[in-house]
Amino acid sequence: MNTDAKTAIILLLQGIFYKSDNEKVFYELLYNSYGAVAEYFETIGLALIIDENDGYAYLKNRVYEEGEEPLPKLIKSRELSYKVSLLCVVLRRKIAEFEVQSEHERAVLGKEDIQGALELFLGTSFNELKMQKEIESTIKKVEDLGFLKRLKTADEMYEIKPSIKAFVNASWLDDLDKKLQEYKEAKVWN
Repeated sequence: MNTDAKTAIILLLQGIFYKSDNEKVFYELLYNSYGAVAEYFETIGLALIIDENDGYAYLKNRVYEEGEEPLPKLIKSRELSYKVSLLCVVLRRKIAEFEVQSEHERAVLGKEDIQGALELFLGTSFNELKMQKEIESTIKKVEDLGFLKRLKTADEMYEIKPSIKAFVNASWLDDLDKKLQEYKEAKVWN
């Protein structure tokens, strides 16, 4: 296995790997090393997923066929808070709008746009400073998940990463709708 393939393995173990972060390694992974890298991860119960169109790759737990003995899950599922889930849905819708309406390569939003979108759903608060901190915390959590990237600009701008499309799909939205219904019935929104 060459150095670029080993680098791809390390980058994949760190999280979602974008072509824009290291184009040479991404293409090495896609065209020359896919088999070896996918086989390496399969031995530890992971599946390698590459979206060539949007330029990213990631790992997920392997799905086992009936009769196969599954390994313990290496990647743990995490429950997302209401606000983080809400922001993921907002970003997923924004990137869909962007893809239809824009000729730019990247979907970029300002912090104020993100805050405004969240405030529509969260309502008004008597303590604006507290709400502001909660929104900033939510944005940071979504950044940590790899779905937002803060750009190095004077004004606070964020790129919506295309990997959010793989995470927030129809199945995920159905699950969210069920949870929102449960929240509504229990009258628990925090």
